[in-house]
Amino acid sequence: MRETQDVVVQLRRQNRLLKALLCTSGAALALVVLAGAKSPADKARFTELDVERINIVMPDGRKEMVLANRNRLPEPVIDGREVKTGRNMPGIIFFNAAGDENGGLIFDGKVGKGGKPEAGMHFSMDRFGGDQQLALGHYEGNGTMETGLNIYDRGLQKEYGPLFDAYQNAPEGDEKARLKQRWLDAGGQQTKRVFVGKTRGKSSAVILADAKGRARIMMLVAPDGSPTLNFMDESGNVIQSLPETAAPSK
Repeated sequence: MRETQDVVVQLRRQNRLLKALLCTSGAALALVVLAGAKSPADKARFTELDVERINIVMPDGRKEMVLANRNRLPEPVIDGREVKTGRNMPGIIFFNAAGDENGGLIFDGKVGKGGKPEAGMHFSMDRFGGDQQLALGHYEGNGTMETGLNIYDRGLQKEYGPLFDAYQNAPEGDEKARLKQRWLDAGGQQTKRVFVGKTRGKSSAVILADAKGRARIMMLVAPDGSPTLNFMDESGNVIQSLPETAAPSK
């Protein structure tokens, strides 16, 4: 009888030891699973995901790309400075290593006044420290459409930005006018230098402009198929046109 009691006591001790080992092993396994779930190399897969904004970031939190709806699209950041534009469209914004906007894709579309569509899509590429230099776009409004490639000129934010601030704060007068001219000379105003596409007049076109955005050469093919090559002066007057009008017969 004594031997039987000793065996029972020993079995109870072994049972308690086994339970303790199982608890310890379970806790260790849970820690490993949790640590693995937080690992940067861990991947998750979703069949469908509803969100208002997604930030693609570096390990230190710097944004590299943002996908957002119209209410959560970030404002442009140029040379470290946020520029208020009030843009209210969904899209994708790209950022460079300095944290500035590097370009993006924005789009929208709705039925406007008179039942006419107001829509468009704009894919742009920005210069470092400045605004867009190239844009591919489609725009609809007031019953017309324009689709094409645009190339722009614009200076650096660090050069024209302070001048624009000074211009806005200056009282009306000669100093304000001088500041505006300095802002223009620094490339503050975006100018279109090249357009290749279809115009709102439905012509296929290549338009080349000078540094002030004035069209100087226009190569057009009208909807009826008639081709034209126009050369303009700085006031927009045609100084030569090809093909030349045939001389009247005598």
